Amino acid sequence: MSITENSPCKIYIVDDDEQQANLMQAMTKTIQLETKIYTSSIEFLKVAVTEHDIVILDLQMPEKDGIEIMRELASCHKKPNFILVSGFDERVLHSAKQLAESKQLNVVSTLSKPFKAKVFIALIKATHEKCLENYLKQQNNPAIDEDNQNSPTIEELKLALRKHQLIVYFQPQVSFNTSALQIAEVLVRWQHPEKGILLPDTFIPLAEKHELMNLLTEEILMLAIKEYKKIIAGGLDIQISINLSAQNVSDLSMPEKLEGLLKHYDIDPKSITLEITESALMNKVSDSLDILNRLRMKGFSLSIDDFGTGYSSLVKLYQAPFTELKIDRQFVLRSVIDPDSKAIIKLCILLANELKMKTVAEGVESKEIWDQLQSMGCDHAQGNYIAMPMPTDEFILWVKNQ
Repeated sequence: MSITENSPCKIYIVDDDEQQANLMQAMTKTIQLETKIYTSSIEFLKVAVTEHDIVILDLQMPEKDGIEIMRELASCHKKPNFILVSGFDERVLHSAKQLAESKQLNVVSTLSKPFKAKVFIALIKATHEKCLENYLKQQNNPAIDEDNQNSPTIEELKLALRKHQLIVYFQPQVSFNTSALQIAEVLVRWQHPEKGILLPDTFIPLAEKHELMNLLTEEILMLAIKEYKKIIAGGLDIQISINLSAQNVSDLSMPEKLEGLLKHYDIDPKSITLEITESALMNKVSDSLDILNRLRMKGFSLSIDDFGTGYSSLVKLYQAPFTELKIDRQFVLRSVIDPDSKAIIKLCILLANELKMKTVAEGVESKEIWDQLQSMGCDHAQGNYIAMPMPTDEFILWVKNQ
């Protein structure tokens, strides 16, 4: 298909080097695709690009650079498919891709100048075919605005807490060495009476915004402990991990509340690992360290979750009495294709070993990822390659079938 002014999937080349831009345009013509060249970033920003268009963007533009262009497009909710190009530094290209993704922009690929014509042509052809396919799918199946339709209100969430509509699932963590089940993470779901099962992303931010996290966490803890009693009654000898939020680690009474709850249900705190994200430790450091140390002294294990994605990671490891380091899924998922992600995981494992901490990799979605992390010496794995999150009864059956 040839690109015309009326094409649903246009290709734009944004590069101030006119000779380079013309060369890329000539390459695309060899596969019967037309392009529009912009050597001025200011002029390009006037174009009404769509999510089905392709933008070949040189990062080094004189008026506004590629980073500024992506920022402005994101702020205007224009999200085409980017191919980032630069002759400067591969690390800059890599970082620019991370920046774009943090703004929910789609970067199909990055290319370092000079690149081979064969590679460029194959990339453009595959990208255009994919964009056209997505456009046709959308035309044939008009999308319903599911985000707005499924977004709950704060009143609904308060009602859910009063009516106990939250439920918990369990996702196994297994040993890389033995494949034995070590522990299961508790994951909350909202069983909405009209919207069905809602994932945490749809209501946790709402609870945080309206300072409901302490109430929400108390409900989750109560549910988790009741379901954990069923697991124990089912003859399983495992531990569970539960997530805490920033608001939880600023509540000085929380260690005693949790200890009292476990005593009531006759559960040993050594059976519980509490997961805390790095970002949760940023505010009121003295209070969070007060809470974390008392939790450890009461017998709980502590895991630093999403390690490497927050601020002052090493400082937090130094200050707080963590027993486990949980490697963030974004590094794990990219580890087999991204050398930088693989290097970060290696350093995390080395650091944890030096500090006598266990390592858990979340986001283990394939055998390839499993094999790589196993060879790197990671202790435990969690992810859909092992098992999806399950309700209690399904989880007990899964463990017994293993």
